[in-house]
Formats: sequence, structure tokens, C-alpha cells
Amino acid sequence: MQRKDWVRLTKGQRRAIRYRLRRAGSAAERRRLNAVALYDVGQSMEAIAEMLCCSVGSISLDLRRWRRERFAGLAPKPCGGSEPKVSQEQFAALEEALEAPPSEEGYCAGTWTLPLMVRFLVEQVGAPKLHIGNVSRRLAARGWQRLRPRLGIVREDPQREAKLAAIEAAKRGRWQRTQTP
Repeated sequence: MQRKDWVRLTKGQRRAIRYRLRRAGSAAERRRLNAVALYDVGQSMEAIAEMLCCSVGSISLDLRRWRRERFAGLAPKPCGGSEPKVSQEQFAALEEALEAPPSEEGYCAGTWTLPLMVRFLVEQVGAPKLHIGNVSRRLAARGWQRLRPRLGIVREDPQREAKLAAIEAAKRGRWQRTQTP
């Protein structure tokens, strides 16, 4: 490809590239900036591709993006995952249900467990089936924490029998919203 004048950088552009190279958030953005800077100093696209360990086609695309959009063309492109299977409204219904025991929702259980929460989302909210790890992670992100009752070693505790009965009643744990600072 014949060297074009559109790649000739001004002094300000060179300074901006050096600044952005130091603060580049991703390796791809750093590679794009380096490609433009190296092409400006007279390197061929083949030599740049070899130095940056990428294909000549990538370098050509980077230079084309620089020509059309300048720095905006070299910025990293957003990459996202798939949309969540359960909407915010469906998860809000689960949070509302967690405020009461599962027996009020028609389940034969004393406490909310993760499989029971998934079952609630599928049966009563109409959400697609999802993994219990997703439910746990999303609840934690919303400020929920699993509580596991524990009995400390106490000598001659007058309330020992009451504590043991409470632990047996809540053996599998329950979920409760925690206060975040």
C-alpha cells in the first residue's frame, strides 16, 4: 500500500498518542495506537504487523479507522455478554418473596434455599430455568447475604436448649438483606 499523507501526524497528535499509550486500558487499544505511531515514522505495514505480533490486515484496518475517525476509531469497542435471563422485575418479585417464609408462597419448607428460589422464579414468576449460582451472585450484588446459624461453645448456657431448637428450625440457612455502608 502506498504511504498516504493522511497518516502524517501533527506534533499535537504525536503527543496525544504518547499520552494515550501510557493510559491505554486494553492491549488492543495499545496495539492500535502503536500501529499508527509506527506507520507515521515510516515503518511498513508488514514490519509493524511483525513487531506487534498481529496480521497485516489488522494493521490495515487500524490505519483505516484512524483515517476515518482519528482517536475515536482506535478506542476499544464495547463487548458485552448475553442479556440476563431474569429481568429486574422478576428478580424484584423474588426479593419481595424472600421477605416472608416460603410457606406463604405455598412451599413446604421452613427457609429459602437456592434451589427453592430457582423453583419460585420458574414456577411463579415465569422466568426461564437458570443456574443456582446465577441467583446467588445476583442476590449478593443486590445486597443479600446468606445467614447460617451457628452455635458458639458456651459453658452452662441457660438458653442452650432454645438456641439448639432455633438452629434446628433454620438448619439450611435463610436469606436476609444486609445493610450496606
